[in-house]
Amino acid sequence: MRRLRLLLGWPGPSWVFPAAGVLMAAASLLATNSLLAADYVTWAAVSAAWHESLWIPGSVAAAAAAALGAAYFPRSSPLAAPLRPRMGDGLFLMHGLALAFWLCLGHATGLVPAHIAAARQATSGALAPSDVIVGLAGLAALTLIGFCLGAALRHWVVALAVGVLAFAVMGLPNAPLLRPIGLILPVRQFVTTPRFELNPPTTLFAVVAATGICMLAASLACWAMSRGSVRSNGRPLLTWLAAVAALTAIAFAWRPELYVVDRPVARTCQQVESTQVCLHAANAPAMVRTIDVVGRLRDAGLAPVLRRVTDYAVSDHDKPSPGEAFVNLDPGPLDRRFVAATIPDQVAFLVSEAMTLSACSQPGRTLEARDIAASLQGRILNLAGFGQLADSVAPAQPPPAAQRLTTMNAEQLIEFVQANQQLIRSCGLSPASLT
Repeated sequence: MRRLRLLLGWPGPSWVFPAAGVLMAAASLLATNSLLAADYVTWAAVSAAWHESLWIPGSVAAAAAAALGAAYFPRSSPLAAPLRPRMGDGLFLMHGLALAFWLCLGHATGLVPAHIAAARQATSGALAPSDVIVGLAGLAALTLIGFCLGAALRHWVVALAVGVLAFAVMGLPNAPLLRPIGLILPVRQFVTTPRFELNPPTTLFAVVAATGICMLAASLACWAMSRGSVRSNGRPLLTWLAAVAALTAIAFAWRPELYVVDRPVARTCQQVESTQVCLHAANAPAMVRTIDVVGRLRDAGLAPVLRRVTDYAVSDHDKPSPGEAFVNLDPGPLDRRFVAATIPDQVAFLVSEAMTLSACSQPGRTLEARDIAASLQGRILNLAGFGQLADSVAPAQPPPAAQRLTTMNAEQLIEFVQANQQLIRSCGLSPASLT
């Protein structure tokens, strides 16, 4: 009974901690609601949501924990008197972990609809335990930081500062130089793809770092509350401060890859005449539309050169081979104002660009040659039925020599591509080649 009372937030009202969990569930649901509107849901996206979705909800949780810490230990309470150090660490850990339990439970509850969608739609993979561990450990660390800072400073204003600071720090891993911060706090700023999974050693490191942060936060609150006591001792605070500093130094010196390739790579392949299409098994729901787009692009002019379409998530090489196009499918949801917001548009744009413009970014290529190649890409897209996409990629003022491309039909374009394969692959089309 006593443990249940402590879990419910005694000596405060028994509804406060559960209410915080309910608010956390609502925040997590809002943060991951876009997954439910995606073209299809993958387990990789749902797994990553356990920690990547914590940027805003985690900051709010830290701020709420700070407010509760200040409310539980106000200046006017009997506990405002100096505490004995021997009771301080356990006191703050007990309340902080109880609050973290409800917030983690709320976070998991808010992710339930995404898990249901993945169970119904995902064609490969499963929920990754390492992502769950990183998310829960990070949320617990954020909660303890907020609660203990609120208890130490004993003013509600600290809640605003903690929330803003947590939001700012969790955004830092987006900068390559500060990427190791993702080893210590949950949000790692990584684009979700079925190709990768969390690196197990970095997952273990994140749990150790979260434990150290929790102990440091409790020691800080204990030291702040016992400063006036004759038994005040800052040694535990210095010990845990040194431990967290050492972990931070190790993270920046180590700088490991936070993600590794998830092997064995599950793939599915189908043939479209002489073109092979291979996608990651997690992207199998997009296979029918991908095959349709590849067939339309072949009929519009790419049949002589398009030999293979490979999902980047299953590729075992970094650069495409001749006649190969990489596609990186994003089930979204993407803003409809984007050039390629749907799966068919993504495939059409990436494949046509790979077959016509891939070499135009190399040194020594002229602007005229690039404009001619872009005109060729635009004409192929137009004939394939992607008129709006064609308008966005074709040059506003194409070279006069490229006017011939805009009048070719599909048969003429196939003959032209067949006759000029090498020039197209090297971005060497010129007015002479169009006469």
